[in-house]
Amino acid sequence: MPECIYQNDAACWRQLKQGNTEALGYLYDTYIDRLFHAALKMTDNRELAKDALQEIFIEIWHYRASIGDVNHSYSYLVKVLKSIILKKVKRKVVVNELHDNEQRLQEDENIEEIIISSERITEQKSRLNIALAQLTSRQKQVVRLRFFEGLTYEQIAIKLSMNYQSVNNLAFRAMINLRKQMC
Repeated sequence: MPECIYQNDAACWRQLKQGNTEALGYLYDTYIDRLFHAALKMTDNRELAKDALQEIFIEIWHYRASIGDVNHSYSYLVKVLKSIILKKVKRKVVVNELHDNEQRLQEDENIEEIIISSERITEQKSRLNIALAQLTSRQKQVVRLRFFEGLTYEQIAIKLSMNYQSVNNLAFRAMINLRKQMC
């Protein structure tokens, strides 16, 4: 573990929020080994674990201004790690599903079915865009951050300087409105 240059973790996080790269380096040096072991418990894929570890510190640096007070660095970093691994696994599942669907399309569908499917998708996208336009600006923000950028509700709350329950409420109301519009 590196020599402690901060009085406590909270002081380190304050320095990080002010743009101090040494604070980020300190967190990296202090927690990287423990985080790697935690990542390996979450996934057997070593490459996924390594990628997720790098992304933790990239995300922290990128969102440093919107990070709330952190009193327990390791716990916070593990939450970020878990979120990143889940996003990566979900992305991989979606890519695999898309690939499988593409295979089925090539094997099973004729040109007529492809055209009908394409028109249906275009219609659904159009209806979704109209439905999204009906949401409040805050609801649109939450939907974009959650479903298009893959952030957790906790990360959204931090980014938007809102409390967690307010973000959940906004997302819930947005989903109800979207379902009504899409039916």
